[in-house]
Amino acid sequence: MADNTKNGVRQSYIKELEDLVGYEMENQVLLDENILEIMKRLTLATKREILICTNEKNRIQWVNIGDASTVNIGNAEMEYHVKTLNKYRVIHTHPGGNPRLSAEDFSAAKKQSLQCIIAIGVDEKIPLGYSIGVPIIEAETMEYGQGLFKTLKELNNFPLEHYILLANRFIKNDPHNKFDAEDEEERALLIGLDLPGNKGVELVDSMEELRQLVKTAGGTVLEQVCQARSQIDSTFYVGKGKLQELIKVIQNNDINLIVANDELNSRQIANIEAATGTKTVDRTTIILDIFARHAKTKEGKLQVELAQQKYRMSHLKGLGIVMSRTGGGIGTRGPGEKKLETDRRHIRKQLDELEARIERINRSNQINALQRQKNKVKTIGLIGYTNSGKSTLFNQLTQSEVITKDGLFITLDSTLRKVDPEQGDYLVSDTVGFIDKLPHDLIKAFKTTLMEVETADLLLHVVDLSNHNYEAQISVVNQVLADIGAGHKKVMMIYNKIDKLPQTERAALLLKNQTAKETQALYISAKETLGMASLFETVNWLLIGEKRQIKLLIPYDDNKSLALLHELKVVQEIDYQAAGNMVTIDMTDEFPTHLFEQYQVNED
Repeated sequence: MADNTKNGVRQSYIKELEDLVGYEMENQVLLDENILEIMKRLTLATKREILICTNEKNRIQWVNIGDASTVNIGNAEMEYHVKTLNKYRVIHTHPGGNPRLSAEDFSAAKKQSLQCIIAIGVDEKIPLGYSIGVPIIEAETMEYGQGLFKTLKELNNFPLEHYILLANRFIKNDPHNKFDAEDEEERALLIGLDLPGNKGVELVDSMEELRQLVKTAGGTVLEQVCQARSQIDSTFYVGKGKLQELIKVIQNNDINLIVANDELNSRQIANIEAATGTKTVDRTTIILDIFARHAKTKEGKLQVELAQQKYRMSHLKGLGIVMSRTGGGIGTRGPGEKKLETDRRHIRKQLDELEARIERINRSNQINALQRQKNKVKTIGLIGYTNSGKSTLFNQLTQSEVITKDGLFITLDSTLRKVDPEQGDYLVSDTVGFIDKLPHDLIKAFKTTLMEVETADLLLHVVDLSNHNYEAQISVVNQVLADIGAGHKKVMMIYNKIDKLPQTERAALLLKNQTAKETQALYISAKETLGMASLFETVNWLLIGEKRQIKLLIPYDDNKSLALLHELKVVQEIDYQAAGNMVTIDMTDEFPTHLFEQYQVNED
């Protein structure tokens, strides 16, 4: 601070003011009562304007005392930024009690791109009054607007960070581009709630799962904020106090996307966006976005579009800002979509058309399933939590090359292929992975894909045993099975990824496979093919029962019976004897014994 002793100001006053440099406001409020009291007392004592300048953490950077009429707002230490507001907040007093900002105040704030400028009206005869000047974006220009307050509490409750955020976006980007539509990088802040009575995946794992979802959708997670609450806030999802924390995190990390760990309603989305100036989506939107990326078949694309339109229908009111964006980004992708519709009747019409087209596909799939049943073709379905290794196991079972990679919802379209002929005679279907907090409407939309689960003779529930939260994931899958009406199906538990476990533990688990038929549980590594022989043997036993060999003596003139044996694919060996064909067959519980009783040979 400049030497003001020659201006008639006591050195003790100057010293007291200078000692404030480095002081950080209590609870990081704009102005705390301690500093206010000092500024008020010095203003009354000197009859001059007293000024302090703080940074974005409300730490005092420098101080000043004015002359008889005004105070110098600038400082040689002030850094000037082209891309953002300067990280300074000026607070000064107005002797005489008028709290309104002057034209000089506004001019200085704009010239120096201050985050805000605050004036305090100080007079012995009237109560203190306060005003704040902040950047306002109007008509594609940035000006400073003024707000007046009667109390310090009202001033400290002012949502300054919201105005800073919008101003920085205005300075950095095109003024028409409120949500960084041209910014290719999605920089996300994750928000989640720890609610009582949560029976699903633990919050820390659920948030890590959300991080992986955002990564799979092409975003980058910079920060995450969690809050313990008794229930979800109906207005902002999180509490008002936590919302202010979010705004500061957004401001300090240049975040352009908020992702909530639970499904938000239209009102919550609109309120969060209004308060933060940041595009806001929820867990369901991220999942839909990933579905839109990975749907390849006509059937899969139809299901994605149906799920998206159902979501939009229920969130129409709150998606106005996000849905009006014509740029790319999370939450705006869709197969074959040229424009996002906001008219309710139009969306309803689209829903009806989509559901009719999917119903036609359903009928076709049902006919195929009945035909397989008529031809006694067995099918098994792979189910499990997303990223549990179902596609890797599918490739091992069918000797296929379905895409496998570490990520959530890589498999979306249902795939049905024949098992390796050397290992059995049945079909295998790979289905979309399940996940915690999967909305019921989303499950219904993918009923076509999940129909393979409903019609399967056996389900293999694939579990990532290396995941410490695998038991909660099993519960999630079981709940989804119940939701789609498949809770009664025969299920074999397949504990996968044992290659990630210590060698001794892995060996002990492989020994358990000897009793797999009794326990209905197998331990494998699809990636390293550990336990696969036991898997093939157990699946065959579950599908067709225990095999046992018998001999049949078929007369040479009964070509029909011999042909039927070949058709049943049970013939192992034929020995041509004088009385006829001595046929050795592998018989199971499904073998039509009554047709061949007369030909069965007693080994004794």
